[in-house]
Amino acid sequence: MRKLSLRAALAALVAVGLATPAAADKLLFSGTHLIKFAQNGVLKEVSASGTGVAVTNSGGALNTLKLTRPFAEIDATALATTPGIGIDEIRFEDVRINPLLAGPDKIPGEFAPILAAVKGTMVMSLTRSTLPAAGTIRLCNLTGCPGSVPVKLTQTNMGVALGPGVGGTFTAAGMSGTKVTVMGNPWTVNTTAASYRTNMGGVATFTRMGTAKGPLGMTGTTLNTVMGTMGSVMGGTLQLVTGVQTTCAGCGGNNTPSGQITVLTLNFAPEPGLLALFGSGAVAVALLGLTRTRRR
Repeated sequence: MRKLSLRAALAALVAVGLATPAAADKLLFSGTHLIKFAQNGVLKEVSASGTGVAVTNSGGALNTLKLTRPFAEIDATALATTPGIGIDEIRFEDVRINPLLAGPDKIPGEFAPILAAVKGTMVMSLTRSTLPAAGTIRLCNLTGCPGSVPVKLTQTNMGVALGPGVGGTFTAAGMSGTKVTVMGNPWTVNTTAASYRTNMGGVATFTRMGTAKGPLGMTGTTLNTVMGTMGSVMGGTLQLVTGVQTTCAGCGGNNTPSGQITVLTLNFAPEPGLLALFGSGAVAVALLGLTRTRRR
């Protein structure tokens, strides 16, 4: 029997996994959920990381993506840079994206047409883009959080979600008469913006841009990128952004207007079929066979 080198055996195994992309429409990802926000005129950030599975169109260009469960829950507290003026604390409690609650388009957690929107060749925005938020953002003043304004992010109108990540406006009130108005926007792969009152009393705008990149890092490329004689490889990054505009009566300090931008970044893993190939011990089996061949 003809002997094979270790390098040749591994190369052949990898080539088989890469040359025939699976027809499955699921991709593993690691992701980051980040919120940039203004507190008393100062911009700050909180974030969390997580993993999950995204359902996509099979191979080729990334046109449709669907998230099926919450992930990357943010639990954090932002303290005032200068205590005693305005909002002393902002508490993020179990804040996460919520793909289980449908928005106006009745398709929760689904985004399309991604490639066309990011390239701007056909449309400049996503026509399916609702991903509601969940959890509570609690605004605490000098009297402490028992007298705070709890902004509960999961809001509905006749069973349909509204607010951050969807669009629409709702209000939240505190025990001391403080009232917060929250105006949300749908997610986008382009640019979103929010305005806020600075610590000098003026009004400024901050922005964040979404993107869709293929495995080679080029904007507008596909999930399935040809790699010459090695076949194709799956991967890439999708970044979705959404802006939220708020006003607050009774918050004090420089908090009206105020705003936040949420950024959801998904880094897709290589082809799930290839991961399964290695995870199932196929490499060990191949090497075992190679060892036995050498002994004959």
